[in-house]
Amino acid sequence: MTRWKTYRFQIGTPLAGFSFRMALPVFSWSWFQLRISTLLLLVLLVSIVVAWRRDRSDLADRIVDLEVELAQVRGVKTSWSIEQLYGAPNTSGFGDYSTAWASATADGQDEWIIAQFENEVSPAELHIHETYNPGAVYKVSVFTPIGNEVTVWQGTDPTPQGSGGGVSKIPLQTIWQTKKVKIYIASKKVSGWNEIDAIGLVDQSGDVQWTRHAEASSSYGARYSRGQFISVPFF
Repeated sequence: MTRWKTYRFQIGTPLAGFSFRMALPVFSWSWFQLRISTLLLLVLLVSIVVAWRRDRSDLADRIVDLEVELAQVRGVKTSWSIEQLYGAPNTSGFGDYSTAWASATADGQDEWIIAQFENEVSPAELHIHETYNPGAVYKVSVFTPIGNEVTVWQGTDPTPQGSGGGVSKIPLQTIWQTKKVKIYIASKKVSGWNEIDAIGLVDQSGDVQWTRHAEASSSYGARYSRGQFISVPFF
C-alpha cells in the first residue's frame, strides 16, 4: 500500500526566503515485492505459452514426416493433387498438365497453399513454378519457429497474366528463419485453373529446397471424377 509523507522545502536563506511543504508518496518494500512477483509470473506464463507452441510445432513436424513416408511407400501421385507440388519441377511445359497442382474449381474461390520444406533457413526468395493461367499470386507469408504467421511479401505476381507460365521469384525479406510458407492465390481474378508445378525455398547462400509436404485450400485431385494416378518418384 502506498503511504504519503510530508516534506519541507526551503528556498533562499532563513532570513530572505520562504519554505513550503509537499506530500510525496513513499513506496513500501511489500509493494516492490508484489510488483516483482507479478513480473515473474508474467515471465513464467510467457515461457509456458512459448514451450506449448514449440511442442505443438514439433508434433506437427512428426506428423508431416509420417505422411511423407506414407506417400513414398504408396509410390503414386494423384493427378492435379497437392502431391504434385512435391519435389523439383517435372511438368514438361505450359498448359493443363496433370503433373501440376490445380484447385478444385477454376474460379470458385480464392485459394492458398502451405508448403513445408526439410530444413529451417534464413530465406532469400521463393520460386513458384506456374504452368497454367499464371499471375494470381498476390501474397506470401512465412511461419516463425513458434508457429506465428508473418506476411513478408504482398504485390503483383512477377509472372504476368496471359504469359502462359513462368517462375515467379518472390523476395522474402524477414528476420525469421523458416521452413514453412503460405502462398495466397487470387483465383477469382485470373480466369481458369491457376496451376502450379513446384515451389522452391531459396536461402541466403542460394541453395534451393523443394517442397516435401503441402496442404491447400482445395485440390482438383481430391475429386473422384478426375481420379487418375501417375506413378512418379517422390523427392
